[in-house]
This record gives sequence, C-alpha cells and structure tokens, in this order.
Amino acid sequence: MKIGPGMGMIVCILVPIVLLLFGILTIMQALAGILLLSGLWAIVYGIVFARLRDRVYDIGAGIIVIAVSTFVFLPVEYVLGLVLISVIAIVLTSITMTRNSKIG
Repeated sequence: MKIGPGMGMIVCILVPIVLLLFGILTIMQALAGILLLSGLWAIVYGIVFARLRDRVYDIGAGIIVIAVSTFVFLPVEYVLGLVLISVIAIVLTSITMTRNSKIG
C-alpha cells in the first residue's frame, strides 16, 4: 500500500473538527489547528515518503502552511513576514540543491 498525502490530510482535518465539536477549540483555533497539522504532515510526508526531487517543495509547502497557521497568535503583518521569509528560504534552498545536483 502506497501512502499518499491525502491519507494524512484526512486526519489533519478531522482531529481539529472533533475538538471543535467537543467545545475544546473555537472556530479560529480549529482552522489554525487544521493548517498546523497539515503543514506538519506535509513536512513528514516530504521527509519520509516523497520522491527526492519533490522533497524540498513538500517540506517548503509545509513550512509555509505552518507559518500561515500562526494567524491566531500573531498580527497579520508578522504572519505575512514569516510566509515571505519561508518563500525566500525555499527558493534559496531549491537553487542550492539544483546547483549541487548539476555539479555532482
């Protein structure tokens, strides 16, 4: 059985919804929880299951989604700053990985 990104995403969505229905989380916290768990799953999927050439992009997408999930705790300007820093880091990592693979 091949593990795809959708299997983990189902859990990432359902766990915060269950916590919302039990009254543990508010709607905004549940949304942030969905984003946080989705970002963590993207990172885990990128490290463990993704193809080598897709690994940087899967991990980078997870980092961006985690940065977006901080909207509940941080002002919007800081969240956008974190997202931009993440995008810059992903681009630089991608360029470095591409150059290193062409050299070797």
